[in-house]
Amino acid sequence: MKALVTGGAGCIGSEVVKELIKNHEVTILDNFSSGKTEHVEEFADNDGFNLIEGDVLDAETLENATKGKDIVFHLAANPDIKFITGERTDKDLQQNTIATHRVLDAMTKNGVKKIVFSSSSVVYGKAEKMPTPEDYGPLKPTSLYGASKLACEGLISAYCHMFDMQGWIFRFANIVGDKSRKKGRTVVSDFIHKLRQNPNELEILGDGKQSKSYMLVDDCIAGMFFALENSYDNVNIFNLSTSDSIDVNKIASIVIEEIGLNNVKVSYTGNSGGWPGDITKFLLDTTKLRKLGWSAKHGSEEAVRISARRMLARV
Repeated sequence: MKALVTGGAGCIGSEVVKELIKNHEVTILDNFSSGKTEHVEEFADNDGFNLIEGDVLDAETLENATKGKDIVFHLAANPDIKFITGERTDKDLQQNTIATHRVLDAMTKNGVKKIVFSSSSVVYGKAEKMPTPEDYGPLKPTSLYGASKLACEGLISAYCHMFDMQGWIFRFANIVGDKSRKKGRTVVSDFIHKLRQNPNELEILGDGKQSKSYMLVDDCIAGMFFALENSYDNVNIFNLSTSDSIDVNKIASIVIEEIGLNNVKVSYTGNSGGWPGDITKFLLDTTKLRKLGWSAKHGSEEAVRISARRMLARV
């Protein structure tokens, strides 16, 4: 199989490449705005590997990248859900929704029939039903990021029905691993950065009671490939998550413990959410994937602890 991975130099994308390269030819398309060369250096000497440095918004680049491919793993996107007041409001529209449209358009021109897409749990908005199943609705995103991901899902569904394509859409929980070390990228990396700067005090955005699911990237990749190999609908939508959750206060205590600190003063910004549009509580229903025969090996607390240890080992 010949695969294209957009965003293949990213934290999750490079792990997808690592799995694919075992048995298939892989091309990465990445503009390295958030992806890193260090994430793909290990593939450089593989005969089945090709790297294209380019942007998914460039139609010509996309057309060339999708030629001869059997499947596209579309993971390129704006990686930051947070919206900062004063930022441009079309960032998610451009980097997520319009980029996805251009990927789909290039696929149709080159006869590529399969797409795997990284969506997000935030498409559900503030769901009234928890755990939240895939058929929950109506979906009411509370962030521009969530709205853009939901729009991407709609485009993929439409293209699959209109152009005889097949899609796998994964609504990710918070994915954590050792590569997400940039400050603010995950709550784990954010806490590590803050405590490295000041080991005596840790500021927590919100009230610390935000409760969400955290999934180790190892489980994320395993779940994606299991679903890809065992689900055959025209459009396959899965929650990809642990079946439990953890609150931010507990994450803080785990990070403090793993660093080996004592008597850290914890302060709060005071709001229930960490940023505008933040979903303070979510828990995804993973029954659909479990019925196929797969579930995550690690719970949220274990995922956070392993992630913290891996990050600290690389610092």
